[in-house]
Amino acid sequence: MRRKVLLAGLVILAGCTLYNEVAVTPLNLLPTNIERGSDLQSMLRKNDYLRAIEMASVVDGRQNRNAADLGALGSAYLAAGRYDDARERLRAALDLDPFRTTYAQIAWDLSQVEYLANNYESSLEWAQIAVERGLNVRKWHMDYLTALSKIPVYEFSGATRERLGFRFGKPEVPRINVKLHGTREVEGIVDSGAVLSIISRRLADSLPVRQLGTFEGTFYGLLGEPIQVNFGMVDQLELGDMVIRNVPVAIMPDDKMRFLVSKDKRIEFRMDFLLGSNLLKEFRLELDFGAHRVTFTKLTAADRRPDPDQNLFFHGFRPHVRGAVNRRGWYLFILDTGSEITFLNQSRLKSLPVQLFGSGAHSATLQGLGGAMKHGAKLENVEVGVDRWGGKFKTLPMYTSDEKEMAFGIIGQNFLKNFDVVIDFGRMRVDLNRR
Repeated sequence: MRRKVLLAGLVILAGCTLYNEVAVTPLNLLPTNIERGSDLQSMLRKNDYLRAIEMASVVDGRQNRNAADLGALGSAYLAAGRYDDARERLRAALDLDPFRTTYAQIAWDLSQVEYLANNYESSLEWAQIAVERGLNVRKWHMDYLTALSKIPVYEFSGATRERLGFRFGKPEVPRINVKLHGTREVEGIVDSGAVLSIISRRLADSLPVRQLGTFEGTFYGLLGEPIQVNFGMVDQLELGDMVIRNVPVAIMPDDKMRFLVSKDKRIEFRMDFLLGSNLLKEFRLELDFGAHRVTFTKLTAADRRPDPDQNLFFHGFRPHVRGAVNRRGWYLFILDTGSEITFLNQSRLKSLPVQLFGSGAHSATLQGLGGAMKHGAKLENVEVGVDRWGGKFKTLPMYTSDEKEMAFGIIGQNFLKNFDVVIDFGRMRVDLNRR
């Protein structure tokens, strides 16, 4: 929220036949092919959160504990979705009264912990402390937290597990039927790459959706285009017999929620609703790409026990999966069920084991939200691996992002659809089962 915010990574390509050519093989990584940090700070820079967490007993057991290491350990727990452990270390760091900028960053991490735990009032309090200590947090984010601070979000009733059919089209992203406000059935895209659930202005006005104030936020699509949004609250959302009340959404202009899927025939794909990661994190998702079924299982407090070998992490309020590139690891990728294509982040290429120059670099035409078109580079014959599987891509396009973005790329549908996929925000794992 402090820098440019990528609301959704929904991007398609013109003439994308080659981008579906993926050869899947078992992924075996040698320990020597996994880059490790030597201290807590370098572990965080390398996104090696589990190794940092292994240092907890050392950091906690020191007679003279220091705020920097406690803060780093708290950041690792935050990324890993282990919120109680994160609170404990981050608050212990603040008790040591660190330097002003360190104090502000730790307070911001605590704000993120409470945000992801849906404790918006506490998230606002910590964000205010971070601002008081000099951190630049966007005003609209503060307004958003203020608007949510007294609302009981994500109130569930009815079924706790629902299996729904999903379908593909152009673009190839999973779409399900959802019911809004108990009356309107609409097509919703399951989009884990979206920070927030998104609704079109025309649909929001017709329901109507309750607006959260008059403030606007500026988000950015994957191609860098600014998108002005308002914020609202869907009073009721139904997934089959599962009912969820008070679902926060971003309200986006209609012209920003469309793609041109056929330039010759001028055929457009218009979206009205996306289920983003702010909602999806409340579930264990099972995507059966053979039967075209998705199962939503509501998580309980007892279900939120991250696996010792978790590979799912949060950064910037969005889920990232630990992956490998050309049999070397680990690198974080945005887990984006709403993207047709798997991408590499061109801004991070120098840190990846890929050939930067030569005959493999070619141009790809990308299309982002609002129909924005951009030419980007692409590479050939690159393997990207997740869980126990690697996918050798004949052609892999690239996008350009903020240089401070942690992600090395995006895992999209042309890789995921080769498996039955389990995204478990309780165990914080992505499991791929080859069909």
